[in-house]
Amino acid sequence: MEPLLSELFGGFPGSGTGAMPPGGPGGGGGGTGGCGPASCSSRACASGRSSGRAPISSGRGRCPARGPASVPGSAGGPAPSASAHKNNKVPPAAPRGGHKKGRSRPRGRNNPPFLPPEAEEGNIEYKLKLVNPSQYRFEHLVTQMKWRLQEGRGEAVYQIGVEDNGLLVGLSDDELRASLKTLRKMAEKVGADITILRERNVEYDMDSPRRIAEVLIRKVPDDQQFLDLRVAVLGNVDSGKSTLLGVLTQGELDNGRGRARLNLFRHLHEIQSGRTSSISFEILGFNSKGEVVNYSDSRTAEVICESASKMITFIDLAGHHKYLKTTIFGLTSYCPDFAMLVVSANTGIAGTTREHLGLVMALKVPFFIVISKVDLCTKATIDRTVKQLEMVLKQPGCNKVPLLVWSSDDAVTAAQQFAQSPR
Repeated sequence: MEPLLSELFGGFPGSGTGAMPPGGPGGGGGGTGGCGPASCSSRACASGRSSGRAPISSGRGRCPARGPASVPGSAGGPAPSASAHKNNKVPPAAPRGGHKKGRSRPRGRNNPPFLPPEAEEGNIEYKLKLVNPSQYRFEHLVTQMKWRLQEGRGEAVYQIGVEDNGLLVGLSDDELRASLKTLRKMAEKVGADITILRERNVEYDMDSPRRIAEVLIRKVPDDQQFLDLRVAVLGNVDSGKSTLLGVLTQGELDNGRGRARLNLFRHLHEIQSGRTSSISFEILGFNSKGEVVNYSDSRTAEVICESASKMITFIDLAGHHKYLKTTIFGLTSYCPDFAMLVVSANTGIAGTTREHLGLVMALKVPFFIVISKVDLCTKATIDRTVKQLEMVLKQPGCNKVPLLVWSSDDAVTAAQQFAQSPR
C-alpha cells in the first residue's frame, strides 16, 4: 500500500483529494521527524468511524438511513378504530394471523450497507457487474466512462458490486475478476490507466463471501501534460510546515536539526532563524500507477513534470504573525484548491493557527489538518491536541464534523468526500 498522501492526493480527482501520511515519509516540524495522522475537512466530509486517533477533518456528513419504526396495532393485537384511521393518527393494523412463513425479516442481522445514491453528475460511477457485455453495451459503457472522466477533470472512481441506489451487493470472486477485466478493456479504449484502490468484503444475509472493488480511472486530458493541484500549507510558526514539505519532496528524513527545510528557504535570514517569511513553491508528482515521483529519483523539476501524470504544487506560507499579510497574499493570489493546516502536537492550537483556520473558511477553501511532532509527545498530549481541534471544529463558527484519518481505508474515504465537496 502506497503512502496515505498518495491515497488522498495521488489517488483521487484533481477537483478534490488530499491528506498526509501518518508519520509521512518522515519529517515532523521544527527539525524533528514524523508527522501525525492526517485529517481532511470540507463541508461535504462525512463523519465516519475511525480506526485510530489522528488529526481532524471536517465536513458535514450524511446520517445512515434509519430502519423502519415499529407501529402500534401489530398482528394479533386490537385493531385501531375507524376514527383513528380517519384522523391519520394510527397506521392500519397488519392482517390477523401474522406474516406468511418465509417473509419475515431475519432477526439478529445488520441492516444492509448503503452508500449515497449515485449522482448523474460527478466522477463516481456505480456498477453492479460488468460480465461479458455485448458490443453495443460495451460502447455505451465506454461513452459513460468518458463522461465521468470529463466530470472529474481526468479522473473517475468506479464502485464495482454496488447498485445505483447505493446498496452494497458484492460479487463473487469470478464475477469480480470478470468485471475488472471488462473495466480494463474500457480504460484501454479511452487511453486511461486503471488502479484498484481497495477491495472490501460484504457480509449481509449471504452464505458465501462477496466483495466490492473501488477502482480509480485516470486519463490526462489531451490539452494538458499532467493534472495539476495546488495546496496551500498553513500553520503556526515552528509547527513544522517547511520540514514536512522538505521530507515529502526530497524523499529524505530530517536530521533533527532542520536540514530538510533548507531547500525551501529563499533568504539568508530564513536559514538563520528557521522561519519562513516569503512564499515558496515545492512540487510532488505521482505517476499513472499512483507512485510518488520526487527529487529522490529525479534531479530537476523538468524530469518530475515529464514523469508524473499528476502534479501537486505546495505553496509554503509564513506562520509568524509578523508575516500575516504575506500569508493572506498567498491564499488570495494563487487560488489554492485545498489548504493543509499543520498543528504541532506539543503546542496544540496556538499563535496564528486560529487566524489561518478563519482565513481558509472565509475563502471557502477545503482544508485538512495534519498533526506534526508526534514523536516528541506522549499519547496523552496527542489526545489532548486532537480533542482541542475537535472542539474548535465543532463550534458554531466552524460547524464541521471531524473525520479522523488513520488508516489507508480512512484516507480513501476522506478523498472521496473531498472529491464530492462543493466549491
